[in-house]
Amino acid sequence: MTHLSEDSKRLRIGHIPVTHKEIISKELVDFNDVCLLILPLTQPDQRSNPTELVNSLVDSVVEHLGAKATLITMGETIDLVHAHARLSSSMQYQLWVAIKRTSLKISKDNSVLPEYHFGALVHTRYNGSLNHTKTRIKYTYCPACERTTKDYGGKKHTYSSYGTLLSDVWRDISADLEKDLSGIIERFADLFGLETYSQLLVLDCRNLKQPTVVEKREKYTLQTSFFSPSQNKTNQSRLILGDSLEELRKLSDNSIDFAFADPPYNLSKKYNNYTDDLSITEYFDWCDEWISELARILRPGKTCAILNIPLWDIRHFLHMERILQFQNWIVWDALSFPVRLIMPAHYGILCFSKGPSRPLPGLMDQAEEFHIKNSSKTFQPLAPLGEGYCLRSTCVRTRQLMDIDDRGPLTDLWWDIHRLKHNSRRVDHPCQLPPQLMYRLITIFTEPGEIVLDCFNGAGTTTLTAYQLNRQYIGIELSEKYHAISGSRHREILAGLDPFRKVKRKLTEKNSPVERMPVQTYEVPKKTLQLEVRRVARILGKLPNRDDMIEHGKYPIEYYDNYFVSWGEVCAAARHEGMSEEKDSIQKTSSVIQQLNLFS
Repeated sequence: MTHLSEDSKRLRIGHIPVTHKEIISKELVDFNDVCLLILPLTQPDQRSNPTELVNSLVDSVVEHLGAKATLITMGETIDLVHAHARLSSSMQYQLWVAIKRTSLKISKDNSVLPEYHFGALVHTRYNGSLNHTKTRIKYTYCPACERTTKDYGGKKHTYSSYGTLLSDVWRDISADLEKDLSGIIERFADLFGLETYSQLLVLDCRNLKQPTVVEKREKYTLQTSFFSPSQNKTNQSRLILGDSLEELRKLSDNSIDFAFADPPYNLSKKYNNYTDDLSITEYFDWCDEWISELARILRPGKTCAILNIPLWDIRHFLHMERILQFQNWIVWDALSFPVRLIMPAHYGILCFSKGPSRPLPGLMDQAEEFHIKNSSKTFQPLAPLGEGYCLRSTCVRTRQLMDIDDRGPLTDLWWDIHRLKHNSRRVDHPCQLPPQLMYRLITIFTEPGEIVLDCFNGAGTTTLTAYQLNRQYIGIELSEKYHAISGSRHREILAGLDPFRKVKRKLTEKNSPVERMPVQTYEVPKKTLQLEVRRVARILGKLPNRDDMIEHGKYPIEYYDNYFVSWGEVCAAARHEGMSEEKDSIQKTSSVIQQLNLFS
């Protein structure tokens, strides 16, 4: 296995093939353990099962679950959306795990990205945080230099020797819904291997007899007046200061080639001139309005993409499918601030087209070359970095010199685009997207000269990248401060400056609850102080507190008070034995880096 669940006793796994729905009620009686429901396989001519079938199965299971039960629902993306819609009134949502497929699902007409993931929803009968074991994933190693895929820099002493905490995007293992799922099932059996539970009961509905009638959903018909794309010839690029909904209503029907939205998430984050604290009902009513406006102004065959957390994406999906046609749920594996033992990394990008989608420009042979001055040497919008390859400059140069193919397929699972982590790359906005994300989206869904719209343009990442890629753009932003920032950056790019370059800035806004430490000179390195805490912890047999370090430590307590944001950071090295970025010497073979020494 590629995981380690601490203090876990693997649950006893029971497997019940469900060929008739009545079997469920016979097997579940006041069930208080972990139930894994595998939804029926999607029919060849459909992208999902009929909603009535999904609802019926979910109802049959929920009816027999006890107050302590956990339910895992596994299936295709669309089916999971409707499963949650049914479950949301009776169970608490905990997380959506994206699971890598072993085999790609490729469309014949290139109207959607190859599908590279399915999913598992986790709901509980109880309220509160999810009860599970602390589970770690083994480090992965670059196929070229045989060092860890991630460069851990000067923090190796604070990490576990085994691996990193499990996230809600599983790429270290893979499976196909149609085939053997034992590896996935065993991971769940370890993840929930607590004293609270004794068994993981798998209700396998993949061979369930299904109704032959294909469900027909009512579609909301957009009242639009179609006009020729040839009218899209004049330069319409502009930045608009104003309310997104009001400004969208001013735009013409069928006038936009690609609409992107990264809306406020309604998670009480503080923004420049407003706080993201709408009630949940008001929030989604508002979202439905601007989504409908995006659908109205979108050209037929073109795409609207919305970025959000999975739970909110589910709600957006249910509205969008009434007026648009589903293309892809792109999983952006973008590790966020660690707020739980299962690391939040799954961000969904919902892609819907207005009517049947045209063949995606980025999947066609004539897709243009990507040449952005000062862009990353490892990033290509349509040729993602192969899984496992690292970003260390020495290894990148080695691969280039040796003409090693380090590219992977373009799919709906993205792991090679990383959040902006260094303040030198940020402007004064709390939720700034990396330009690489927009390079990829715009290149996939548009052609040069087409119009890209972002109705929450913020500091201008979307409109700036659209300009760099020779697209027209419209950016709408409510905040005068952010509108001014985006305007300034557009003036920079016209003057020949890279708007995404490193610059020393004084930032006042941040997207993390962790306090930003002042710039200072360390009389003793932080690593030395943390290793001292580890030494004291081994003497005491416990994590030391502040008083313990005053009594037993070598260094003044003021160093710990002034250099660290929390006592948890102070004790980071004491919790683990540390790790090495080098692959186990027993497993090592001659590496590409060693071969390059012949050229030195």
